[in-house]
Amino acid sequence: MAKVVKRKVSEKEYFYLEKTIRIGKKVRKLYNYLGKKMPSKKELAKKEKELEEKALLKFYKKRLSKFKFSFLSEKEIIEAEIIKASFSERFSKLSEKKKNEFNKKQVIDFVYTTLRTEGVDVDFSDVQTAFTILQKKKGEFTFDKKVIISSAMISGLNFLPKIKINEKDVLRLHGIIMSSFEDKSPGQLRDDQRIIAKFNPVTFQSEEIKYRPPNPKDAEKRFKEFFEWFNGNQDIYPLELAALVHLKIYLIHPFKDGNKRICRLLFNKVLQDSGYPLLNISKKTSDYFNALIKSVETKDEKHFVKFCHKTFIEQVKHKRIK
Repeated sequence: MAKVVKRKVSEKEYFYLEKTIRIGKKVRKLYNYLGKKMPSKKELAKKEKELEEKALLKFYKKRLSKFKFSFLSEKEIIEAEIIKASFSERFSKLSEKKKNEFNKKQVIDFVYTTLRTEGVDVDFSDVQTAFTILQKKKGEFTFDKKVIISSAMISGLNFLPKIKINEKDVLRLHGIIMSSFEDKSPGQLRDDQRIIAKFNPVTFQSEEIKYRPPNPKDAEKRFKEFFEWFNGNQDIYPLELAALVHLKIYLIHPFKDGNKRICRLLFNKVLQDSGYPLLNISKKTSDYFNALIKSVETKDEKHFVKFCHKTFIEQVKHKRIK
């Protein structure tokens, strides 16, 4: 809450706006000169907003100086940082039980959306059952194919904190999430040509987009080159880096199947390593594919990066965590 204070300088009175705010983990007391006269309520509100924005801008500018970014503006990045900090603070105040409940819901929603987006026929209850079985850690056995597929995806998500983004670990990750699809060569690079198709609402048919992934030999080469690129670009702002990781793997399409599943997991791996919450990037499936395909066809990464930033803001800013 802001308040107006008076100060005497050479027997003259001056008004200052005083406000205490939390920036990062620190509480700071801010002051702003108002003048010789008390401003109106409207002017006070404007000055208060300016004071807070100036302090936040100064704090985050210094904090973000170690990052480079090409597609997001400084304003967009600061907005994301403020929302991230607010979420972390709210989450930290929850009891362990509430934290576990929240994380459970996030995982189930992410896995269900990710699988359904790829046309995998699982029900929400299948993912819930899979989560419960894995939580028990008693080696409970099931013959239910949908539960098995869901379990594999949850296991892949749980595997993220244990891996690095390198060739060996990404192949292992693919092997885990695709373990139920033996005909799709889980954990191995593809040996055939892939195409990317999208549904045409006019013809009611799937049609190849204006981009074709590289042939198997070139895909293997580009897959190895991706990790060199990633290791050399750790200073890209995390939200932008996560989007680029997703996009670059998608362009290579290194696997027979499960490419977008890997993309979304690695997207969240990058965010997770920088303290971001799990992001269900394909929640709005049509918007997700439109942005992804637009970046692919136009060879402009900006479209997908901007979509990821927008999705982060939408999903985290007003996220209920109680």
